[in-house]
Amino acid sequence: MARYEIHAATIITAPPAVVWSVLDDFGGWPGWMPSMQNVRVELLSPGVPGLGYRFRIRGRIVYADLEVTTFTAQERATRFRLNLPPLTGANQCRVIPLDDGRYRLERQDHIDMPGPIASFLDATQRARFERLAAEFLQALKQTVEARGTHVPNRPAS
Repeated sequence: MARYEIHAATIITAPPAVVWSVLDDFGGWPGWMPSMQNVRVELLSPGVPGLGYRFRIRGRIVYADLEVTTFTAQERATRFRLNLPPLTGANQCRVIPLDDGRYRLERQDHIDMPGPIASFLDATQRARFERLAAEFLQALKQTVEARGTHVPNRPAS
């Protein structure tokens, strides 16, 4: 089994609650997240997101099942399983307050895959995974900062 570790970070001006209002809106991801324009998000758990919440990201052939594994005021994390190629992993986002009123937004991913798949993907996709993580953070930053400090009301479910 091989493991990829991918890290990305940026500085933002919006507080964690605004970041989570964007990130926890799983159904809204295709509206702002790079590379998700041609996928749909299926919400598999009822109610509002929290620990254990499950959802699926589905393309024409490929899909990923995700489950929220960390849900705190400073951090969100999900575990995922991709059907094709068969691999698993986790993503983690953290918002860390800085002394000047801004925040450090970090994303850390790890992707676990069988050795033969890792060899193939290392030659073709590793740089793409790293680019997608950086693009994700930049898109999240733009979306969050466009909201300012306002946290939209979420309908109760």
